[in-house]
Amino acid sequence: MDDDWAERQENEDIQRHLQALSVAAENDGEPLRWFEDLYASAQGDSALIPWARMGVNPILKDELERDPLVPGRALMVGCGLGDDAVYLEQRGWEVVAFDLSASCVAWCKERFSSSSVHWEVGDVTKPPQRWIENFDLVVEIHILQAIPIEIREEAAKVLPTLLKPKGRLISVGREATNRTKEEMSLPWPLSRRWLMERFSSLEVVIFQPIVLEDWPDIDRYVGVWQRTSQ
Repeated sequence: MDDDWAERQENEDIQRHLQALSVAAENDGEPLRWFEDLYASAQGDSALIPWARMGVNPILKDELERDPLVPGRALMVGCGLGDDAVYLEQRGWEVVAFDLSASCVAWCKERFSSSSVHWEVGDVTKPPQRWIENFDLVVEIHILQAIPIEIREEAAKVLPTLLKPKGRLISVGREATNRTKEEMSLPWPLSRRWLMERFSSLEVVIFQPIVLEDWPDIDRYVGVWQRTSQ
């Protein structure tokens, strides 16, 4: 997911559609189903996917340029239309990228048919055993803040378990601050305190508040944590 979400939210039709899908899925007892409903209903039109930048997330790009890592195995959580996963591949990483939506994953395979990224349908709260302690880098962008709080808690518990010793977790999203409006729709901002508590089993590498020039009223962050050698 990506920062263009805010801009797309200005399109009231897209926002109403998004909220309707979310409410319908929640009412049916399948709160995460709206991701598949959204990708399937878009029928290949990326303009209908609010977070589809169709390019690498600039905050992720800046972080990996600020602190280049030796490439290894990387996991892209909630890969969206795949640009961030392919960027990691281009930097030399062996990449597994997954999303809840089968339509989304099929879209990625079509867009990047020559890519070596391994695309999978998956649920971050139910990772396959082969993913546990198997990645040097795990990246999540706006995923935790796009899911209901009870599922978010479970997802946050899982992410550190996917890291190899000395593996890093990069999280990019909107930060809840004293400037955050009380009532906000998706994506729900996360507080620094919440993030630090959920990833307390890891060492903090950096937590950087970010305000983008085009969106001065929105507080963002990039957080990087590292598993110890044990």
